[in-house]
Amino acid sequence: MPIRIKLAITAKELRDVYQLRYQVYAGEGAFENVVGDAIIDQFDSIPGVANVIAYEGDIPVGTMRVNLDTDILLPPDEIYDFSQYRANLCAQAKEQNAAAPILVSAGMLAIARQWRNRRDVFRALFKLSCDIAYSWGASHIITTVSIKSASIYRRLGFSAMEEKVWYQAAGEHIVPMSGDMAKVYQWAFGTLSNNNEFIDSFSGNFEYLLVSAGTTIFSQGDIGEEAYMLNRGSVSITQLDTNTAACLPLATLTSGSFFGELSLIDDHPRSASALALNNCELIVLSKQDFWKKVQQDASYIKSLLSILSQRLRNVDARAVVYARGTIAQRLDYFFDQVKQDAVSCKVTPGAKVAKITIEEFNYLASAGLTETENFLKQLSIDGAIKVTDKNITFYGEQ
Repeated sequence: MPIRIKLAITAKELRDVYQLRYQVYAGEGAFENVVGDAIIDQFDSIPGVANVIAYEGDIPVGTMRVNLDTDILLPPDEIYDFSQYRANLCAQAKEQNAAAPILVSAGMLAIARQWRNRRDVFRALFKLSCDIAYSWGASHIITTVSIKSASIYRRLGFSAMEEKVWYQAAGEHIVPMSGDMAKVYQWAFGTLSNNNEFIDSFSGNFEYLLVSAGTTIFSQGDIGEEAYMLNRGSVSITQLDTNTAACLPLATLTSGSFFGELSLIDDHPRSASALALNNCELIVLSKQDFWKKVQQDASYIKSLLSILSQRLRNVDARAVVYARGTIAQRLDYFFDQVKQDAVSCKVTPGAKVAKITIEEFNYLASAGLTETENFLKQLSIDGAIKVTDKNITFYGEQ
C-alpha cells in the first residue's frame, strides 16, 4: 500500500503525531514520566512549528517535527548548549556582510517498529521537513538525535558537536548535531535541478508519496486532483486505445520527470495511466494548493507553463525516436537525455551523475536489456562513463 507523507493539520492528524511519539518512545523505555498516551510539549504550540506525518492507508507510521527559531530558542537548546555555535554563525555572517542566520530544528523523529527498515520512509519524512524549513528561509539546522540514529544524519551532511551526551529525560545518549541548510537541501532536491523554478515556487506545499513496484499511481479516466514529480524510480505512462483495446506505451519516466500536471489546470479525466515500474518516491502537489498559490500571485503559474512547453517539445522528439528509431538510435538519444539531466559530481570535478539504474535506462530506451548492457559496457570501456547499481557517472564531453 502506498505511504503518503504530509503536513499534519487536522486535529486527528496532530493527535496521531503525539500518540505515535508515545508509542515509539515509551515502547523503548524513554520518557517514562509521561502521563497519558501522547507526548506533546510547548514547542508544539508556538508559532513556527510543523509536524510531518506518514500514513500507510489510515495507519500513522512515522513522524518528524520542524521548528523555526523564536525568542525561547529551539527544542535542542534545552538539551544541549548551542550558544557558541549560534555566536559563530552570527559573527561569520557579520564578517561576510551577509544576512543574519535563520535556524530551525528537526527532531521528534518517531517511526513505528514495523516500518523502521524502510529507509525511504525516513528519507521522505526528512525531505518534506527540509522543504518546509527551506520555505521558511532557514539557513542552518540544529538537532539532537538518538545515538542510534546519528550515523544517518552524518550521511546527510550533519556534523556532531560532541560524540554523545546523556539525556536523562529520554533515558539515553543523544548526539547534538548541526547542518548547513544549503547542503541538506541539495541532498533532498539536487536531482531535480531542471525543475528548480517549480520547486522554489511551491516549496512548503508538497506532499510525498512512496509507491511499490507494480502500483498503479492513477488510471486513465480517473478524476485528477494532484500532479507528481518523480524523485526516485521509474514510471510507465500508457494509454488505452478505446477502438482496439490495445494498451499503448507513451513514455517511461525517470527521476526529475513531472507528470499528471494537466489535472492542476482542468477538470477532465486523466488521459493516460501511470504505473510504477519499481519502487518510486513522488513529490505531490495538489490542485487546491496550486491554485491557492496562483491566486496569491499569478506569476506562480509561469513555472507550470514552462514545464508544459518543454513537455510538448520533448513529446514530439520522443515520439519520433520511439516510432522510427532503431535500438541503437534510441539508446543514443536517451543516453543524451539522461546526461542532460545529470547533476555535478561532488567527488570528481567536471563529472556529472545521474541517479538511474541500468534497468531504468533500459525501460527509458525501450531496448532489450542485453543491448542496453552492451551499450553501457562499451562506453565504460571507452572511459566515457562509470556505471554502478544506482548511478551513471559521465566524464568529459561524450
